[in-house]
Amino acid sequence: MYNPRLYLNCSVSKVSLSENASDGTNMVIRQQFTTESNNDGLGTITAFTAIIAGILINAILHYSFCKSSSVVLKRRFLNTKTVSRILALLVLVISLPLVILFLVLALCYKLLCLVIIRRRDKHFVGFLDSFDVFWSLEDDATINVIGVIESDSPEKLVNNIKVKLQNIAVANNGIDKIFYRRNEEYGFYYWRKYSLVDVSQYVEVIDLPDKSELTVVDLEDVMDEISNQSLPYENEGLFKIFVTKQRMGNQDDERGEYGIIFVIHHSVGDGVALLEFLCETLADRHETHPVNMFAVPEARINDTPAALMDMMLKLCEIPLCFVDTILRKPDENSLHGPSLLGKKSFRWTESDENLLAMVKEIKDNVDNLNFSDILATALSSGLHNYFTKTMAHVPEDLAVIVPVRFPKSSSINPNLLMKNDFSVTILDLPIKDKRNLNEIKSRCDNLRKSADPLSNHYFIKLVSILPRQILQPLLNSTVATMVFSNMPGPDQLSICGGNVLKELVFFVPHKGNTGLDVTALCYGGVLRLAASADRALIPDPEHLSFILDGMVCEIKRLHHQYARK
Repeated sequence: MYNPRLYLNCSVSKVSLSENASDGTNMVIRQQFTTESNNDGLGTITAFTAIIAGILINAILHYSFCKSSSVVLKRRFLNTKTVSRILALLVLVISLPLVILFLVLALCYKLLCLVIIRRRDKHFVGFLDSFDVFWSLEDDATINVIGVIESDSPEKLVNNIKVKLQNIAVANNGIDKIFYRRNEEYGFYYWRKYSLVDVSQYVEVIDLPDKSELTVVDLEDVMDEISNQSLPYENEGLFKIFVTKQRMGNQDDERGEYGIIFVIHHSVGDGVALLEFLCETLADRHETHPVNMFAVPEARINDTPAALMDMMLKLCEIPLCFVDTILRKPDENSLHGPSLLGKKSFRWTESDENLLAMVKEIKDNVDNLNFSDILATALSSGLHNYFTKTMAHVPEDLAVIVPVRFPKSSSINPNLLMKNDFSVTILDLPIKDKRNLNEIKSRCDNLRKSADPLSNHYFIKLVSILPRQILQPLLNSTVATMVFSNMPGPDQLSICGGNVLKELVFFVPHKGNTGLDVTALCYGGVLRLAASADRALIPDPEHLSFILDGMVCEIKRLHHQYARK
């Protein structure tokens, strides 16, 4: 997911990047040509050879350009980056037969392992899909969702959750993937399924005996401890739910507010899929409708000459995206570089300001502005605020990994919610100068038109046939400084018999030496910002507030500039 240093692409499909701005969604890819296949085997490798056409077409166009351009333009065009691109393309063309042969041998090895494992393990279900494998390569790859929930007592809430989970375990309708266990043999990860599920392994009341009443800071500290704990069944399990025994205030009320934490391994599904799981399974029945906001209508196939030409241009761009990924240099700043410790700090905004309404009003007053453009501008100012207050060197740009979700296909079982449907791309966010809405909007627009997310998506699918020993260094994140994820959430919902979730934030896992993430979640009509960082990068947890406070201040400034005219 995080900008692999070397990848091969097999897609010739045309997509367009768009965004559901009213919901605050991340950039979403709308497929206009049906290309995705659930088969990661021979079909994927055969389709991979289509990249040759893109490389050759790109070389021809480049040669024609040099022939027809003036001497001045030639000198400007033939700079160091262009020469590096040409050399990398030549190396790709020369090595392509060897790469294809290597992938075919890897596929044969994987099929052999499949036969052996299937015979030896009676609980075998199947190999993990490509993006599930991607997240199994990390020791800590959990999505952490933290909330405040109203209930009669934590014990009663835990019992109700167990009943709900037991119903899921016996339903066998696709959602029961949540109870699978991960195992690895011969370098390949696979799912195991057991006929009996002990739901008590997945839900726990956490007691802080030295605390009579919890604050937000206490909950952040609890999250720090929980994030280092193993998941059930010696980390083969996929999730766990914690409910605090102590209340979050209102001691005199009959019903109290308690902290609730969902720790879910990313191999189960992406953030949107996991929120869907929360709404569809744990939520009370009358609260399940909000998950429809995550679905993106599938675009119709358009075989017009213009669409076909656009598809060819995308094909030509794919090799260049591949080359640019190889040539990209790692970020150099105080938030990137050292090896991660695995210990994290967590912070989120608790402001009563209606940030969501502000962002929507800004968007309504600026033509062709997307929701994520505003949040990216706020993030730019937040990071500038951090570097300034910590007296660190302020970089010109900072590489930000942006998850891009693919829409559900009509061919996929609608009951199967647990799925990783995403790709990634990198946004070069200005930090030192050009920190204005128009500049960042322009960069985001260029990114939406790029073939980079599509290239990364099919690259990860392609290389998933390789064993773990090869994938780990291949997919290690060494270039970008941070991850930024923005998701819409449901309206305020209740789970397991009228227990209302009042607040909700989430944190995405770190990968490689990318140890900072900032997230935005719209839940119950409230926009909350959250951040987590490895302590190798930010030893003082309070410094995370510099980023979040800077984002809030920038949203207020933009609102004053554009919405109050």
